[in-house]
Amino acid sequence: MNNLPTLRQMQYLLAVAAHQNFKKAAEDCAVTQSTLSGGIMDMESILQSPVIDRTSRKAIKFTPLGDTIIRDAKKIISSVEEITHRANNLNKPLSWPVRLGIIPTIAPYFLPLILKKLQKKLPSLQLHIHEMKSQDIMEKLHGGDIDLALMAFPYDTGVFDQEILFEEKFVCAAPPDYFKDKKTIDQSDLEGEKLLLLEDGHCLRDHALAACKFIPQNDLKTFSAASLSTLIQLVHQGYGLTLLPQMVVLGNNMLPENLTIRPFSSGGPTRKVGFCYKNGGFRAKDVEIVTSTIIKIISTPSKD
Repeated sequence: MNNLPTLRQMQYLLAVAAHQNFKKAAEDCAVTQSTLSGGIMDMESILQSPVIDRTSRKAIKFTPLGDTIIRDAKKIISSVEEITHRANNLNKPLSWPVRLGIIPTIAPYFLPLILKKLQKKLPSLQLHIHEMKSQDIMEKLHGGDIDLALMAFPYDTGVFDQEILFEEKFVCAAPPDYFKDKKTIDQSDLEGEKLLLLEDGHCLRDHALAACKFIPQNDLKTFSAASLSTLIQLVHQGYGLTLLPQMVVLGNNMLPENLTIRPFSSGGPTRKVGFCYKNGGFRAKDVEIVTSTIIKIISTPSKD
C-alpha cells in the first residue's frame, strides 16, 4: 500500500495558505511552528516533490503541485468534517437522510396527503423518495439502498417486517355509460368482460387477478399497460374495464370526464397498504420515528 499524505498534513498546508504566515498557521492548528513545518516537509517527502516554493523569501508561494493540493484538500477536508459532524451526531434522531421506496400505485395519490404534515412534524427529516416496483423495493432493501418501503399487500417480503397502515377497497372503472342502472356491482359483473391490467411486475396486477380468481383463466381477457394513467385512458376509450385502488379516484381531478366508477357491494376486493422494513439495525430508530409519525398523521382527522 502506498504511503499517502495525511489529513493533518493537508490541514497544515491549508492553514499556511489561509494565513500566509507559518507562525499564525501553527497557532491556528494548535501545534508548534516546527511541528507544522515538519508535517509539510513530510508531505513533500511522501510526494517526492515540493509544495512550497522556498526560493521566495518575502512572500509564501506554492508550487503548481502545492496549488493543486490546496484546491483539492479543501474539498477533502470539508467532506471529512461533514462525516465527523454526522458521526458526532449519530445518536441524534434523523441525523441521516431516510431513503423511502414506494410503489407507483401509491406514490402520487398518498404522498401529497402526508408530505407537508410530515415535514412540519419532523422538520429535521431529509426524506429521499424512490418510486419503484415491489420486486425492486425488495432488492433495494436487501442491498441496504433504502431504509423503508411503503407498498401494497399481500406481498411476500421474506425476512422483512410488515406494518399495515390501512385496508383499501378496489373500485371498478368502466367506459362512460357502463353500469348505468347499477350503483354498485358484484364481482360476477366482471365475467365476460375485457379486464385491463398493469404489466407484469406491478403488484396491483396480482391483486386485481386475485380479485377475479373465480373467473376461469381461459375465460379472462386481459390487456396490459405500463402505468395507471394509461390504463385509465384505455378504459375511458372503451377498451375494457379495470380495478383501481380507492385512493386513485378519491378527489382526483385528473380522471377523464364521464369515466364510470362503481364500488363493489359488500365483500368486494381490497388491498392492504403498509410499511416494510428491517427489524432492528442501524436505522431502526429513524424508521420507527418516520413510520409512527405517518401513522399519527393518517389517524388524525384533517382540519383542511
